[in-house]
Amino acid sequence: MSDFDDNWQLTGSSDPATPDIQPHQIENQAQPQPVYQQPVQPVYQQPVQQAAQPVYQQPEYQQPVYQQPVQYGQPQPAYQGYQQPQAPQTYAQPVYQQGAYPQNGMPGFGFPGQPVTYQNIDYAAEREKNLSECSRMINHFSPKVDLYQDYEKCKTDIVRYSKTSTAPLVWGIIVCVFGLVLAYTAATASYKDNIIGYAIAAGVTELIGAGLIVLYVLKKKHCKKKTEDLYKKMEELSNELFLLYNGFSNCILPPEYTDPRILFKIQSLIVAGTCLTVESALNALLSLQGAYIRINAARAQFQIDTSSRFNGKPAFFNAVRYFNLR
Repeated sequence: MSDFDDNWQLTGSSDPATPDIQPHQIENQAQPQPVYQQPVQPVYQQPVQQAAQPVYQQPEYQQPVYQQPVQYGQPQPAYQGYQQPQAPQTYAQPVYQQGAYPQNGMPGFGFPGQPVTYQNIDYAAEREKNLSECSRMINHFSPKVDLYQDYEKCKTDIVRYSKTSTAPLVWGIIVCVFGLVLAYTAATASYKDNIIGYAIAAGVTELIGAGLIVLYVLKKKHCKKKTEDLYKKMEELSNELFLLYNGFSNCILPPEYTDPRILFKIQSLIVAGTCLTVESALNALLSLQGAYIRINAARAQFQIDTSSRFNGKPAFFNAVRYFNLR
């Protein structure tokens, strides 16, 4: 509201609606209080990332392209009509000039330096041929397997009865010497009351020693008689085995390898495909654990022992024990 001063000058606000503040009002008017304003917190805005949306495209259909299969090697000739079938493929098998079973060498083994020739062999036909031959030998010798077993048992019993124990003889001599010592003590004793006791002990000791010596003599005589009987039985069995072997025409194996247990092992090697022929299967068995060397040494000694007893004719030799067959 406007007002006039002492000089009649217009004072105050020119706005009639807003009165001016009078001087007497300034002193009583309270000082304005400062207004506290909250600090403005900055608003963190995460950056907006816009991922690119994948664009899926429909596959376009393509016409399949058929290609001819790849052929390796030489190209096949075109069809030229009917062709005659070829014979089965054969392989070169070495043939040794030496016989299958030499007397002074390993069966079927060709020594170095000998000429070697080759021949074509049909493996299937050769295998069937050897299996047939092996079956023919088994059918002939297997019914007499008990004869082979009795012959082997007879040889074992001869070895057992030939080795008589000397223990009864040794103990008998020792006891007799001890009895003689007792008898000498009784004869030279100073006390006559002990002579009877010493004499009785010496007599009993001598009887025991003499009994042991007599037992040894009787046992040795019995073993000798038993050995002679076993040799006679062995000779009979040996002749039967030789007749059995000679009854098989054109046997490809020596007589010492005709035991049915050996034949069955040879057949199993051919059936399994380990060996092709009977000779190669036998060579495989002879090469195991030095069997060939042991058989040769045992056969030579056996022929010497039996020929001196059987009028120069060696007995039948069976090699089955040297193959560890069950």
